Amino acid sequence: MSEFDPTAVVQFARRYLETIKEPRRRQILQNFIDHAEAEALGNYDALMESCSRKQQHYASYGSRFGAPQSYAELEEHYRGLIASNIYVIHFEPEKLIVGEDELVIEGLVHQLYPGELIEPMYGFKVDDPTAVYQATKRTCVFFVFDEEGLGAGEHSYSDGLLTADDLVKLAPEEVPEIFHSNPLGGDAAAAGVP
Repeated sequence: MSEFDPTAVVQFARRYLETIKEPRRRQILQNFIDHAEAEALGNYDALMESCSRKQQHYASYGSRFGAPQSYAELEEHYRGLIASNIYVIHFEPEKLIVGEDELVIEGLVHQLYPGELIEPMYGFKVDDPTAVYQATKRTCVFFVFDEEGLGAGEHSYSDGLLTADDLVKLAPEEVPEIFHSNPLGGDAAAAGVP
């Protein structure tokens, strides 16, 4: 990865959208683009607008964290994700498959974490809790959609639990500006993200 870009997956998906003709598949991919862009920018309202209020089913394999199972739980999940600054993600996609009710994407996820959250979330200490760390994991995510084309769930699979070996401490100049300008005015320590 040459430069951390939270919109990398959005750009990748937009190029793929140009190759799709079927209206339903275009609807699914456009929702994914809207969702990914809102998440990349920390736009909580737009993020929630891309999600179905009818149903939500999430599962996370290779992670110790529970997953939201309702729209209300999803609202809490995304608010915590943004407030704690762990929404800043560079997804390096390698594969993207778009069906009529599902979308699958696979690649490397590079996610930024405030050092102070590593021990409470993952149970191990980092050498500098005031620093920003980048976690990198191979991940495959299955997105499901309702009849209106809104996101109705995600099932993610990774190459195992996050360990200290998956983390790289970033120099201050390597941290993207978006990390320091939280749209919710979040405080990593107070966000209460598990």
